[in-house]
Amino acid sequence: MSRHAPRRPRWAPTADTMAIAKRNAAKPAPADMAGALQGVQTAFRAMREGVGTQVQWSVLAGSLDVANAIGRQGVVRGLREHLASAHDALQSIWRRALLTRAWHATPLHYYELDALQTFVDLYAYQLGQLGRAEFMRAVDLATGQIRSSGARVTLARDMAGVAA
Repeated sequence: MSRHAPRRPRWAPTADTMAIAKRNAAKPAPADMAGALQGVQTAFRAMREGVGTQVQWSVLAGSLDVANAIGRQGVVRGLREHLASAHDALQSIWRRALLTRAWHATPLHYYELDALQTFVDLYAYQLGQLGRAEFMRAVDLATGQIRSSGARVTLARDMAGVAA
């Protein structure tokens, strides 16, 4: 007689399977959406005013990676060109800000301002279309892609002690 309990099959449902499915399929509350967009909007506002920091630039760049991951998931399609122009704008801001090898805030050119404003608006639209699980999957895809390129990832929940 064995002293071990029999293994539970993988397919056996747990008691709260439906609760988990409902929570993941539900759209986030408007207050949660506003909290998710607040960091992006604050970073864009600082960049627009010409006082943006390197951390704020990275918030915009990371959000752009999440927006691209949402597009690859197929939930919101047709934004590739707008996101590509925002990527180009962020790259030119990066090059200008690091001309002296130390970050210096730089004013934006009109096309950069327009591309970033369009990106922030489209990102807000994308987040409004996603369920909780779809958003978490997009964040995981973007995180994986950034790490695979050799860069370091810092999630917003890990930035509690970082002043923006």
